[in-house]
Amino acid sequence: MPKPKVAMYGLTTEGYRLASQLVDRTDVTVVDETLQMAIDLNGAFLKSNPNLGEMMSGEPLLSFRPLERVLGEARVIFFTPKLRRPSDEALIEASSKLRELSKYVGKGAVLVNCLPTGPGGNSENVMIIEKQSGLRVGESVSYAYMPLMPSSAMTTVIASVGADGSGTLEALGFRQNTQNMISAELEYASTILGEVIKTVTEIELAKRAREAKVVLRTGGDETFVDEFSRYVYDLKAIQASEDSGESISYLAGAALKSLENFVRYVVDETREVLKEKELKASRTRVVLLWGLDRYEMRADRIQMAEGAQQRLRDYVTDVEVVGGMKSSSGSEVLDPLKHNLVVVCSKQDNEALRQLRKERKNVETTVLRACPSLRRD
Repeated sequence: MPKPKVAMYGLTTEGYRLASQLVDRTDVTVVDETLQMAIDLNGAFLKSNPNLGEMMSGEPLLSFRPLERVLGEARVIFFTPKLRRPSDEALIEASSKLRELSKYVGKGAVLVNCLPTGPGGNSENVMIIEKQSGLRVGESVSYAYMPLMPSSAMTTVIASVGADGSGTLEALGFRQNTQNMISAELEYASTILGEVIKTVTEIELAKRAREAKVVLRTGGDETFVDEFSRYVYDLKAIQASEDSGESISYLAGAALKSLENFVRYVVDETREVLKEKELKASRTRVVLLWGLDRYEMRADRIQMAEGAQQRLRDYVTDVEVVGGMKSSSGSEVLDPLKHNLVVVCSKQDNEALRQLRKERKNVETTVLRACPSLRRD
């Protein structure tokens, strides 16, 4: 019996990891929506290339097929697009890509949205699909909501519309776990707001503590900017889905403002370090140590890092975003001829830097951790 055909619309980390999960039971194709080409993947290739970023950097030989044919034949299409427009335009970009995809959806297919929406957001998606495809969602085509966590194939909620949706997804290993679409939207929004608001509280209280020159013991020191900046897109989706006077919109908007202001706090603190240590710009190197995933769906972390880099260049010319510890000698991170001010942006990078400093004890280094307390050493 032939395997069902599955397509991932978006050459992203999330889509690639989903493909790895499904390749043994389906024929999987990943669509690069930028090049408008489809890439066939098999189990042997995915097992030998588990990481999309490393795979693409190796320039592998892949089998390409026309986009229209792949999407028209797909039994299930997972919407996993790579969003790269400025943060304020990300929701528009997502709708635009869904509109383009919907033109190719075939009758009887199941379209699975893996991007988060706020309450009511999937109703708008259904209207886009029906208008572009000419098919009726729930009758001739099914629609499912399965928002994926950043850089992950994990989801907390699954809901579907259409007779074939839940059964087809269950056959692939994804069981509907919510009452309906609106309950899934509310549950996901609850998860995101609950996690983010806790962190935002730590950020704002730590800021007041620094201004008052007191120590605040909240346990927030280990929550790095990498952890909470990943949900900027999700918050924007929640905020956009509600009327401006709704409480949920206020909560999402307040959290967004705090997260976006945190970059300014980091830059201000970096400038204070430069002043206190009387470091000359020409003899100082600032490193944003942040192992970013260049292929994840959301661009929030990438844009936040680039924004901080641009602001810091107002004070020091040599400012780089270093993605992980690529060089065992540490040459990409620490410059032995300069004073290195390293802004650590994730737990993984913090651990890597500890090891690096043991190996290069003679290099002048000051560390600023991008967590709510902005502690240094």
